Amino acid sequence: MMLEHVDERAEQLLAMTVRLTGLVDAEIEAVKARRLDASGANWDEKERLVHAWRLEVSRIKADPSQMSGLSQARKEALKAAARDLEDRLQAHERALSAARTVTEGLVRSIAAEIAESRSAPVGYGAKGAPASMTRREASGLAVDAKA
Repeated sequence: MMLEHVDERAEQLLAMTVRLTGLVDAEIEAVKARRLDASGANWDEKERLVHAWRLEVSRIKADPSQMSGLSQARKEALKAAARDLEDRLQAHERALSAARTVTEGLVRSIAAEIAESRSAPVGYGAKGAPASMTRREASGLAVDAKA
């Protein structure tokens, strides 16, 4: 009976890991496609799975005997799935970092363009008065800082 419980627990952990990997993959693709609003998709499921996965892994690390009797093949499958998830999380971090870099670059370019379009007075004329030049002001700009 105990071995069935261990196998069932390992199967559930493997299923959680595989599902989390799939959700991370989908989010990576959304970021690459510049669909940042898609990162909120499946948020509740991700939150629930991450929490359950973290708790389960912590319990097993604290007491590895909970997985005693598990076949070597099942242990290897769990380790491979965990490594795959870790790799995907690193890829996710790189994708988000790249998107952030691009976004920040765009914001800097826009700010530089606005600053360049505003002209300060040219200087002072022969009599000490500012030289007459029509001052151009850029129109207002609103930026949504959520990235």
